[in-house]
Amino acid sequence: MNPLPLTLALFPAPVLRAASSPIETFDRSLRKLAEALHCIRRQHGGAGLAAPQVGLRQHLFVCELEHRPFALTNLEIQDASEPRDDVEGCLSLPGVQVNVRRPERIRVTGYDLHGQRRSFGAVGPWARVIQHELDHLNGVLICDYQHPASERCSHCPLELPAVLVEGRKHQSRPRETR
Repeated sequence: MNPLPLTLALFPAPVLRAASSPIETFDRSLRKLAEALHCIRRQHGGAGLAAPQVGLRQHLFVCELEHRPFALTNLEIQDASEPRDDVEGCLSLPGVQVNVRRPERIRVTGYDLHGQRRSFGAVGPWARVIQHELDHLNGVLICDYQHPASERCSHCPLELPAVLVEGRKHQSRPRETR
C-alpha cells in the first residue's frame, strides 16, 4: 500500500519537463517518500521511478533490479564508456518505446536516504535505469532521443525548445572515457 497519496504523472504533465531541486533534508519524510515511490513503481510494473513522475520536483529516484531495491538523491554521473542502443519504455509515457543510446558502464555519485555520500559503478540494466531516471530529474523524456533529432515523436511532441532539451540531455550525460 502506498504510504503517501501520490499518483503517477502522465505526459503531458508539466512537472515531467521541470528540472528537479536538490534534496537538502535527509529525514523520515524522505524515506517515506522513497517508500511511496517504490509502491507506485511496483504497482505499475516499472524498474525505476523518479520523483517528478509523481508530481514532485525533488532530485530523488528509486529502482529495483534483481529483487534489489535502491534509492538515490542528488546524483551525478562522472564518466562512462561503451554506449549501446536499446529500446526503452517509460511509466509516464504508456505504450511509447524509443531506441535510446546510453553508455553501458557508468560511475555514479549521489546520496542515500540517510545523507551518506555514495559512489559506485553501474553496468548493463543498472546503468540504463539510473540514466533514464536521471533524465527524468532533468526534465528529459525518452521521446527526446527520437532519431533523427529533428523528427518529433508522434506520441509526445516536444514542448521545450530543442536547444533546451539538448542542454538538459547534456546534464544527464556523463563524459565518455576511452
